[in-house]
Amino acid sequence: MKRLLIYSLIVSAMILPAGANEIIEDYMDIVSNNCVLGDYADAVKYLDKIIQMTSNNDEFKKLKDLLYQLGTTNQKSFLAGYNHELDKAFSAKLAGDRIAEENALKEATVKGHFWAYSYLGDYFRESKKYQQAIDAYFKAYELQPSFTQALLGIAICYYESGQYEMVNEPIKRFLYYNQQSDVAYAIRAKAYMMMGQLVDAETEIVTALALNDDVEYKLLHGIILAKKGNYPKAINILNEVVKEVQTSDVYKYLGYSYLGLKDYNNALLNLDKAVILSDDDSELKTKYNEAKELVRSINAQKLETEERPEVKNIYEQKSEKETDT
Repeated sequence: MKRLLIYSLIVSAMILPAGANEIIEDYMDIVSNNCVLGDYADAVKYLDKIIQMTSNNDEFKKLKDLLYQLGTTNQKSFLAGYNHELDKAFSAKLAGDRIAEENALKEATVKGHFWAYSYLGDYFRESKKYQQAIDAYFKAYELQPSFTQALLGIAICYYESGQYEMVNEPIKRFLYYNQQSDVAYAIRAKAYMMMGQLVDAETEIVTALALNDDVEYKLLHGIILAKKGNYPKAINILNEVVKEVQTSDVYKYLGYSYLGLKDYNNALLNLDKAVILSDDDSELKTKYNEAKELVRSINAQKLETEERPEVKNIYEQKSEKETDT
């Protein structure tokens, strides 16, 4: 009952008077999105801002009180419990029954609720059925334009399905309402990188890092720099990342960067670690073999140079003895 009441309060609170402050409308969109995601604590923060600007709106105050209570006792989104079919879908998911989960989610969309389509989109994306996921997210956004999280879901589907050129449009629309979303900038950075637009990719990931100094963003920044050929800066960043994360990609692009600087010993050392940690990366194996052959060649030349005077002395001594006899 509490969840149903919260939903009704959100609906009533979102009915703003004509000519309402655009900032209030934006804040209310954020509150709505956070409620859908079950992030009630963050929703309360923005409700506080709204209340300060609309002191005569009791609906906002009631909503804040209930969200605060729910946020401190149960982090599951109230919207999940508002639709019986969604509860069935979540139970099926926990049980590992993917067929029952899909059927329940499709049943949940019959009532035309935007969040049911959003969950269906999540299901299809997890199943790598990207076009069906995109269709579901689009339907969610169509039913509730303030639910901008659906745009992010669409962008992720485009990226994961390799449609990199399609990522920018939903991200651009999402960022119009969520300018401080580091995730959105990071997704666009990945798409630009995959399309070879490395200058744009670096701009995006630097923006993401300014908003959130996340180690995964640092790794992505290092990879972009390595691809751009800025090897010294890439090495500096990736050597910091490797203190926290030891994955194939970290060692791989460290190896590539050292290879670019013709530091073949460090290149081989890192590429060797990358090969051990990777599944089956043909490009990595090629670079590893290249570094290995370069190290062998340099070592062979070094030995030849070091041994030549000794060999010469041996032959000279032998020749002197032969002359004496």
